[in-house]
Formats: sequence, structure tokens, C-alpha cells
Amino acid sequence: MNSGLDILEAIAAGSAPVSLTMIAQEIGMSKSSVHTLLTTLDQRGYVRRLDDQRYTIGIRAWQVGCVATPLWMSRVAGPYMTELVNKVADGAALAVLDGVETVCIQLVESTQVVRVHDNIGNRCLAWCVSNGISMLATMQDEEVLRLLPDPLPRPTEFSFASEAEVLDKLAEVRAVGHSLMRRTWRPDTSGISLPVRGADNRTVAALCVSMPDYRATPDRLDETLAELRHTVRQIEREFGVTEPDASPFPIQKGVLAAQ
Repeated sequence: MNSGLDILEAIAAGSAPVSLTMIAQEIGMSKSSVHTLLTTLDQRGYVRRLDDQRYTIGIRAWQVGCVATPLWMSRVAGPYMTELVNKVADGAALAVLDGVETVCIQLVESTQVVRVHDNIGNRCLAWCVSNGISMLATMQDEEVLRLLPDPLPRPTEFSFASEAEVLDKLAEVRAVGHSLMRRTWRPDTSGISLPVRGADNRTVAALCVSMPDYRATPDRLDETLAELRHTVRQIEREFGVTEPDASPFPIQKGVLAAQ
């Protein structure tokens, strides 16, 4: 079971179809074992073998994924995100937290020549992107520390170098009510984000607007944040939030909060 899931994840992680050899190298298995599993997955429709003998994700995997809660959220949020992008002229992404990574579940790109988003399903390090920081800020610091790896990978020179820097940023987000990250995932990109709550008033996702850093002027960020807040309110209403004015950020407990 685990090996089959490893194969699916290895194929899904690529931006293009992958060969048997590439899959075997990625997951550390022999080519014969991988071939046996791929044959079964192909027969069941979870992967598809192309004419050039490379593999891609099959339709059955997509069908199974369609019953997941994030897909429902992405469908509901999509029209509101489109309205947002039309107003701010920059792309918007909705993401959920999976461990210490964010997973993009909905994406609406801008019509700008220079765009910054990748694809639905892409993963990012949560402490490096505005969506991730927004969701981490809704947790207790102790929970965040249990998730963070040591040492912290740093995609750019502007990425956080220590747990203390991450906690300082989370405190800032809780104080101002939103997350602004500049050049911490890519050296030329900025993002501004808010958490999105569900029917139980707990955070289930985060919505961000990202733009090339040179477009992230104070006036543009203020205008974008105002539209972002409006969009989040609309999405949360659809999600069944019953306390629209309540803060998504918890009061910190324990020793860390007192420091």
C-alpha cells in the first residue's frame, strides 16, 4: 500500500510525465518492483502509461480526489476569487495546510504579463508563503514548533532562518490581522493573505493575492487587502461561518506567549 502511494505521489509531483526509471530513483525501489506496482495501478486506472512508456496520473485517481473536502471548498470559492482577481488585477490562490506545507486547491490567474502562481496541487513550505503564515498564525505557537523542521530550509536569502523569526512573524500577523510575505518563497514575489474559516468557525484554508514584488507598493497592498477581506467574508458566508466578526487568531497560552 505505502509503495503504491509513493508511486502516485512521485508521479503527481512532476510537472510532466515520468519514466519508470525516474520513479524508481525517486522512491528508492527496484525497477522490477515499481513496474509490478505500475502495472496494477495502470489496470485500475490510477496511472496511465503513455505511448512513450512514461506515466501520468490516471482518471481514477482524479475521481477519488473529487470527493475530498478541499475540492468542494475550491468550487465554492472559485467564483468569488474570479471577482477578486478582476478587481485587483493580480492572481489569487486558495490553499489548505498539510503538515508544514500548503497545498493549492484553487487558483485564478491574472491577465498580467508577469504572473507568479504555479498550478493547483502545488506545495509550498508554510513558513515561506503568506497563505501558510496566515494558517500557522491561527495555531498555538507550541503546535507550530512541533511542525517546523530543524533546520529550516530557506528557498531565498529573505526566508526565515530560525524558529524565533517565524514566531515573531506569527505574532505580527495576529496583531495586524493579515499576512504579508515579501521575497521569502521566490526572490521576486510578494503575497498578502487572510485565513478562511469554516462552519465551526475554525480556519480551514487561506486565501492570498500574489504579485511581482515591484508591484507591491503600499497603496496597491492596501487596496488589495480591502478587496481580499471582502472576498474572504463572502467565501466564509458560503462556508457557513456563524461568527463573521470573531478573530481567527487564538489567544496564545503557556510560556511562549509570556516571552
